[in-house]
Amino acid sequence: MLPQAIEDLSEKFQVFPGIGKRSSQKLALDLLELDIQKYQELLGSLQQVRQEISFCKTCGFFSSKKQSNSICEICQDETRNSYQLCILEKPTDVLTIEKSQIFRGKYHVLTNLISPLDNIFAENTTISQLVASRIPSLLQKNNDLEVIIFFRAGFAAEATTAYIKDLLQEKGLLKNLKITKLAQGLPLYYNPDTLDQATMIQALEDRREI
Repeated sequence: MLPQAIEDLSEKFQVFPGIGKRSSQKLALDLLELDIQKYQELLGSLQQVRQEISFCKTCGFFSSKKQSNSICEICQDETRNSYQLCILEKPTDVLTIEKSQIFRGKYHVLTNLISPLDNIFAENTTISQLVASRIPSLLQKNNDLEVIIFFRAGFAAEATTAYIKDLLQEKGLLKNLKITKLAQGLPLYYNPDTLDQATMIQALEDRREI
């Protein structure tokens, strides 16, 4: 019933997680109803984000290309400690931890979790960077390092955690490490945008060694 151009645009919106056919169609129609000035402003913001935002070369979080060496503000913050490293799947997961306002360590974003069923393997993550350079560099600054695992519960999380532990063991790095994960108070398939501060604080404070 709708013109093909609208159907095509609606289909493009479905690349975003959680956006189904009805939601994507509504977005496409809402876009058409914008006045020309707001439409141009939206296009400008989309172009600006693509041109100015990159990923931190150190941890993988969002970074401005205008910042020195594309290093994010968190990695440049000298008040943060270097004896805690939180390993996460996505850059947006950093925002979830930061919501707690009690974690003052460093981060490392894997980009993906290992999931052979989805053809995602270790080489599709930043695990090699984590083990080869990130953890050794932090161990040079501290005799002991706590590595905190923050993954969505599931097979991919377990597989990734086991792979990282085995690799650290192989490299002889486990003796100076304590690996912990957040308490099981988190929902099984949590949405980072909806986790409240109290839940995050409890999960961080009650984390356990694995």
